[in-house]
Amino acid sequence: MGTEKPDNLEDALEAQRKMSSVSYNVYDTITSTTSDSSNAYFVYDTISSTATGMTMLGAEGSNLNDSYLDLTHPENDEKQNGSHREDVEKLGSKDKNYSDMTAAWLKARKQGACGKVKKSLAAKLPILSWLPKYNMDSGVSDMIAGVTVGLTVIPQGIAYAVVAGLPPQYGLYSAFMGCFTYCVFGSAKDITIGPTAIMALMTNTYAQYGPQYAVLLSFLSGLIILLCGLLRLGFLIDFISVPVIAGFTSAAALTIASGQWKSLLGLSIDSHHKSHTHAGVVDYYIDIFQNIGTIRWQDAVLGLCCSIVLLSLRAINRTKWFKPIKGESTSTIQKFTNQLPAKSLFILDKVVWFICTARNAIIVIICLLMSWCLDPELHSCKTHPDQCVFSLTGSIQSGLPAFQAPPFFILANSTMNGTFPEEDISFGDMAGKLGSAIIIIPIIAILESVAIAKAFAGGKPVDASQEMVALGICNIFGSFVQSMPTTGSFSRTAVNSASGVKTSLGGVYTGGLVILCLAFLMPYCAFIPKATLAAVIMTAVIFSVEHHVLKPMWNSKKIDLLPGFVCFLVGLFFELEMGIFSGIGVHLMIVLYHTARPGVLVEVKQVPGARQHYLSIRPDQGIVFPSVSYIRNLISKAAVKQGKSKMIVVIDCSHMSQADFTAADSFKAMLADFHGRHQAVYWQAANQGVITTLRAIAGEEIKVISGPIELASAKQESPKLGLGTITEMVTISEEVPESLVLGTNIPNEIPTTPSSETAPKRRFIISPGDKV
Repeated sequence: MGTEKPDNLEDALEAQRKMSSVSYNVYDTITSTTSDSSNAYFVYDTISSTATGMTMLGAEGSNLNDSYLDLTHPENDEKQNGSHREDVEKLGSKDKNYSDMTAAWLKARKQGACGKVKKSLAAKLPILSWLPKYNMDSGVSDMIAGVTVGLTVIPQGIAYAVVAGLPPQYGLYSAFMGCFTYCVFGSAKDITIGPTAIMALMTNTYAQYGPQYAVLLSFLSGLIILLCGLLRLGFLIDFISVPVIAGFTSAAALTIASGQWKSLLGLSIDSHHKSHTHAGVVDYYIDIFQNIGTIRWQDAVLGLCCSIVLLSLRAINRTKWFKPIKGESTSTIQKFTNQLPAKSLFILDKVVWFICTARNAIIVIICLLMSWCLDPELHSCKTHPDQCVFSLTGSIQSGLPAFQAPPFFILANSTMNGTFPEEDISFGDMAGKLGSAIIIIPIIAILESVAIAKAFAGGKPVDASQEMVALGICNIFGSFVQSMPTTGSFSRTAVNSASGVKTSLGGVYTGGLVILCLAFLMPYCAFIPKATLAAVIMTAVIFSVEHHVLKPMWNSKKIDLLPGFVCFLVGLFFELEMGIFSGIGVHLMIVLYHTARPGVLVEVKQVPGARQHYLSIRPDQGIVFPSVSYIRNLISKAAVKQGKSKMIVVIDCSHMSQADFTAADSFKAMLADFHGRHQAVYWQAANQGVITTLRAIAGEEIKVISGPIELASAKQESPKLGLGTITEMVTISEEVPESLVLGTNIPNEIPTTPSSETAPKRRFIISPGDKV
């Protein structure tokens, strides 16, 4: 609607409706001439449109006839009025349609707002997304998976409590609350939250002060994890690389396994004569060799037999002996079992799978019954060595834990790890003893849980922040039932997934089974041999040694082995906390070194279609303050040595994603040096952000070109070239003799040829540490 007037108001509104599909438009006035007179027209105040409807602002909504200005001649009033009534009738019909569109738009906006609220609520409470669709099939699958995981977590929980240096019942206290809580807040159906070997080992150092410290550590860890999740700080975990995680996990696994030799062999080691070299696992083996004469053959035989059976069942579970034959490659055993009827083979496969999956619980139950039959009086091997057959776990406190707040202080003369403190212990004193564990244990818990969630996500995206929220709430609620720090368990999650779990409701069955054990079965758990628990732990953790990453890492990038081995060695022979800090520190130093010393490609190229040459310098990353001096010196030396202080220099910014103030300030000084020797510098393929940063300091000295073809007419006093569209660089190259490689003799004269087809291209690759 510029200078040409529309034929009538309906056409104007129709044109406005078409325009509203792509943008929001507001016109101060719309003029309409009548069909009978070209001299009469109406002026409407405002018509505005959106993509979903049209709103017309007159005096009173649809009464737009009140908002026009009558500018007609007096002698044409009657003809004008008739035409006006027709226009108003048409406008009324059109306005009704637009009113309906406006109502639909408002309804859609309301539904959209409600949808966003529901979506946000479902993201924070994932149970709302699957509970309305829950059915009987899912319930049966979840029950089977939950009971199977429960049979696994009960012996593991008791064993991990021993690893943590806590009474056995604390392992079961830690095994049920996380299952219930994760069902509501967790986003991954397979994950099971509970005690793990690494969490138990990390807690051991602080549990020696008393169980209260382990419970408080669970609360504080959960609080920090929850806070990180709410602040969406999941990206911080990305700073811990895969090599560091592999090194830490391997060191922790070997440390846990080394600590179980004592129980597996039935050794008696005096706590007052333990080795204190502070050399990590070395202390364990010094104690073993110094007390090798105290081995009890009953415990050693039982422990080794249990280990063999557990490893054998694990291996059988990974075979296809009881699967139907579906290919040419089959084993003799599989051919034999496939002689059974299909239904019998299916039943046999499920029975074998269940035995192999629940192997820990089955071995513990068998050994428990055997110990009860051989020693029903529950004799202690320390007080009655002649009447004791196996070293047993001993009496375990039965009953459910009291639901109470975690201990923020300890009163004087209250029981604490078998002792009675003479003075009150404040929260500050307790937190001071926990020290770095308040930071380290949340990091390890997040790493384990998020890594497991990603491993079992099946390629779907994982909301790391929501997983952190769920894990934090699990630990906070767990501390109210005297739980030690917990996280996702890889072994139990694998069992859960293999059992066919459909939703996270399977954790409710797992937690319920643990509660039943606490309420009714704890007196019988006292007959569990320590050698059996040691076998369960060792056969579980030895497969956490991630030796399989060494070969791929060696083949891909050998330098990544360094932080992994640093983390592994420091954690294994000193402390796990220092191991992970050392690994992170070394890898960050490697990253910072590559940032400070980026690779640079220096080439002598020929301008397409011309006999002119220029010096191309291409950094392989953004230029920020650690690398500024290195890049500037390299450009200056290359311009003098390869460019003879005369050749045009083109800085290829195709890989330069960012620049900062330090870079801009340094380039300003560099350009002054180039200007003093009358050598032109251009910037090619730079994005607008980089150019804006550089020109804010260096001004118009930053001359931008879109391609080398713009250099064809450029002389030493190069004209100012604006930022154009990026064009493909076309250069003719041929293999350069070794004599032209950087560091060897280079001819003084730059060769020029009459045809660009034979134009050579000199190529120099500057790596960190090279000198120009």
